[in-house]
Amino acid sequence: MTVQKNAYIVMDTETSGFTKLVFDFGWTTIDKRGNVLGSGDYNFLDVVATEKPYFWKKISGYAKRQRKGEHKVTTFAIGQRLFNMHVAHLKAQGYRVILAAYNAAFDVRALGITAKRMKTGERFMRHSVELLDIWGNWASSAPKAYTAPPTASGKFYSTSAENVYKFEMQMPEFVEAHTAKADTKIEAEILLKTLRRKKRLHIVKNPANFQTRIWEKFTIEKDAAHG
Repeated sequence: MTVQKNAYIVMDTETSGFTKLVFDFGWTTIDKRGNVLGSGDYNFLDVVATEKPYFWKKISGYAKRQRKGEHKVTTFAIGQRLFNMHVAHLKAQGYRVILAAYNAAFDVRALGITAKRMKTGERFMRHSVELLDIWGNWASSAPKAYTAPPTASGKFYSTSAENVYKFEMQMPEFVEAHTAKADTKIEAEILLKTLRRKKRLHIVKNPANFQTRIWEKFTIEKDAAHG
């Protein structure tokens, strides 16, 4: 019996500021060893024309990357089709396809909202895949020595992708790009760190089953590490 290999599609979205429409979508697909099996990097002009991006000041940077051939500008419908073609290709090669993101509930929800708003269907996905939240799975195996700046409430250590990456890679000066494709690269590294700890993964078929209130595992306690 052939053992099915996992393909982790690490995706990220950047959205508009109001209804969270996806205007920037990127993915990096890896296996458990970190070998890259595919990638995508797209801006959606029709979404940008519909609602102002949250990080609108980054638009000029996207244009520069497009001129260098590093980034493609298209419509949401074409990006959706290309992504689903990538999923179909992986399945045809015999991979178990796992869609992963850091705070995956946000990205999955945003893609669904955008598909409905741009009238490309009730669902973004055209194929059945499993889902993995990198944030929740990392938290379940996080080093007890983890530390980071506090959240706004002052009650918890921040577990943003940027702060987790800083800690895991020992790169205190690192600043997250907040562009989709670039962010998938750091999120893939966090996923690989998690996989190497060989803890049981929380993989679901329905976004409703993602872990919740993850930050509560990282309470700041006086003279004590988080549990």
